[in-house]
Amino acid sequence: MKSLEQSFCEANGCSPEEFPRRMFWKCLHRHAIPLAPFLMVLRPRYFDADWELIREIRRAERMNHVWEEVREYFVSPKHVGWLRRKGNIRLSARRVINVAREYLPSTGAPPAPPARPHPPTASYSLLES
Repeated sequence: MKSLEQSFCEANGCSPEEFPRRMFWKCLHRHAIPLAPFLMVLRPRYFDADWELIREIRRAERMNHVWEEVREYFVSPKHVGWLRRKGNIRLSARRVINVAREYLPSTGAPPAPPARPHPPTASYSLLES
C-alpha cells in the first residue's frame, strides 16, 4: 500500500523532498499565506507544530492515521497562542484531511473525540421522603 507522500508525489510530479513544503502551502489557511513568510523569518519555530504534523502523516497509509495525528496536533504543547488558536495562522485541519482523502483509502469514520467525564447525577424522587 502506498503512503500519502508516495501517492501525493506521484500525482503532483514532485519528489519526496518537496512533499513537506508543498503540503504546507497547500494546507495553510488561505488568510495565513501572506503572513507565513514573515513569521518564518521573525519566529523560525512558529510553524513547528505544523511541520511536525506533516512529518507524522507523510508515511500514513490509511485515513485513521491522519485523523489521529490531526487530533494530536490540536493538543500539542506547540499549538498555543492567539495567532494559532484564534487567528488560525496555521495549517487547516480540514485541508489536511481533504488532501489526505484524495490519496488514501478511507477506513471507517473519524475517531470520536476523547470522552468527557460526566458529573454524577443525583437521582431524586418526589415520592421519597
